[in-house]
Amino acid sequence: MEDLIRTGIDFPNYPQLIDMGKQFLDDLVRQDCGIVKENGGYTLKKEEIGEPSSPPGLDPYKWTLAYLESEGILDKVKLKACITGPFTLASYVRTRRGAFPLNTAVSDIERVRELADTISGTCRTIAENAYMISVDEPILSVTVGTKFLFNYGERDIVEIYNSHKRFCGNRPLGTHICGRISALLAKTLLRTELDFVSHEFHDTPENFNVYDRNALEETGKVLSVGCVSSRNSNVETVEEILNIMEKSTQYGDDLIFTPDCGFRNLKVDGSSERGYRIAVLKLRNMAEAVNRFSGR
Repeated sequence: MEDLIRTGIDFPNYPQLIDMGKQFLDDLVRQDCGIVKENGGYTLKKEEIGEPSSPPGLDPYKWTLAYLESEGILDKVKLKACITGPFTLASYVRTRRGAFPLNTAVSDIERVRELADTISGTCRTIAENAYMISVDEPILSVTVGTKFLFNYGERDIVEIYNSHKRFCGNRPLGTHICGRISALLAKTLLRTELDFVSHEFHDTPENFNVYDRNALEETGKVLSVGCVSSRNSNVETVEEILNIMEKSTQYGDDLIFTPDCGFRNLKVDGSSERGYRIAVLKLRNMAEAVNRFSGR
């Protein structure tokens, strides 16, 4: 957290040092919601996913709040909070035999809705202190291509995102989806009540082709542009990052800049510690690039 603050990022995220699914699903396992740990993963043992007695996945967030308060800077740090979304959580939970993701709960919209109800409770709690909230749904770039993979579609996805928005009140709420974004998925996201949409553009420049400035402005969406790689250990120069920022002005001047994705899997010669140090350097250069971009 200290490193994030020192980089000069406007909205530092609370540290997520465990797997994005495990952070939330382990709580549901402990609260006997029908999901159990089995064979190195998660399996649904009941007909439905039960409602937990308390919102899941909050421990890292609560730790961060307590730390910032103990340092006397809780009111000074504009904390961003990431929540693993219900579609992605559902993709971790096996419900039948077969190939991924057909063998998981993400193939069943009713199970996704049950997880959405649970995550809405997490949204409500986090909205009390966070300045910005992101619902992370990487699985949607897999399940929404030229058509929808399962027998649910645009309306269902929009309704679930909008339910999160209602629980977040006035906090800016968006979604982060990495990978290549299809035109159908972009169109679906624009129909939601989300405030911003976040994707990777450094490693997936094709994503520059899926949004239209007029459509973003008409729907009130801000584009969050991933401008440093979360996979490649080469540290992008400030100039290289600025080039991506300048290219993104085709969508207007109201923009957010982030890394492509989280840095959890960034390793150098097998070392997570060295990968971490590289990640901090990337963030520092990104913050410097934003300063130059803002003053251009």
